[in-house]
Amino acid sequence: MAAEVINGKGVVHGITNDGTAISMTGYATFILESVKGSHKWQLDEVKDEIKFDASLIGTNPYVETTIAWKPSGATRAAAATTAVFLAPLAKVTLAHLKVGAFNGDWVYVGDESIDLSNAAVAGMSIKIRKYDDATQNTSLTTIVNG
Repeated sequence: MAAEVINGKGVVHGITNDGTAISMTGYATFILESVKGSHKWQLDEVKDEIKFDASLIGTNPYVETTIAWKPSGATRAAAATTAVFLAPLAKVTLAHLKVGAFNGDWVYVGDESIDLSNAAVAGMSIKIRKYDDATQNTSLTTIVNG
């Protein structure tokens, strides 16, 4: 497949890789449909005597991302085996997305779905979280045994 040509200003297309196929641990093969991230944090508001915000305190920042894809494989039977639910709080590693903020270790925080509606192809989605603080993120993506 030939590389695209862009003249004028560069643009960021939706789902593209960095030259290597995108990978997502826990799923062998897939066709990505969307990757959407939101930056979130705990917000505490301190009010003054007339109930106006006097101070805003932001703590525990993280990015929460929802990924949607179509399970795929060399055969229909192989594609069906990739439609699995992850264990709660499983570590998911994303690699080779062109927008680097999406790459790295994430923790599965629920809401995974498998959609077998009357559409031509089944769909899946998952919600994952990556903390801004690298030490906190490593801790929360590491399973504690025992």
